Amino acid sequence: MADQKELDRVNRVADLIDRYYGFEDAVEVNKQNKEYLKTYIHDSAYVERLFEKKSKMLRGIGIAAIAAAAAFLVCLIFTKLIIAGIIGCLVFVIGIVVSIMIINAKLKAAQEEQVDVNNGIKEQIDLLDKRTKQIEKQRDDYKKGLESRLDFLSPDYIDNIGTIKEYLQNGEAETCEDAVALLEQNLLMQKMSAAMTKSSRKPLDMDYDQQKAKFGDPLAAIKEKRKKKR
Repeated sequence: MADQKELDRVNRVADLIDRYYGFEDAVEVNKQNKEYLKTYIHDSAYVERLFEKKSKMLRGIGIAAIAAAAAFLVCLIFTKLIIAGIIGCLVFVIGIVVSIMIINAKLKAAQEEQVDVNNGIKEQIDLLDKRTKQIEKQRDDYKKGLESRLDFLSPDYIDNIGTIKEYLQNGEAETCEDAVALLEQNLLMQKMSAAMTKSSRKPLDMDYDQQKAKFGDPLAAIKEKRKKKR
């Protein structure tokens, strides 16, 4: 193992790089959040498919037919067949018209609600984009300052700081400079192939269900806004 002085040097640089990746992680999380929010944006055709207008219309026709049959039978007791038939037909037609009006009204309300949701989600995305730009600027500014503080390390190798640290810890290199030279040699031998040493940092979770648990319900603020309007 390298002496403590060299280990302290690599640890200081590793801490600086971790701070840089804190900005990177924040940007990545915001990008994930943006993609998650987009899943809540839908057009009116989607709402209509989800609403299942055709099946509701068929149920409305069925109810109108039952009501018409009942009206026909009741009227048949007190009136002639022709009159009972006319009343039955009227009830059937009126039932269908009322069903269509109710279904269309509900569909329109659902589509209007989706428009509010879309607008609310877009507002959240706009705010997220602005925040992401701020973080990206902070990241870039930090990186400019970081390059002058890396001491023995080229900015091209910041992803490999974990490997360099391992070289020092397991005794493959005595100094930080030796560890960097060993890294360069190994990268050259691998010819920059897919086997190139990767950063030891774990990738951020992209699981959709965990996204919902992480970012919460983006519709809550939109629903609250609708309540205030009413």
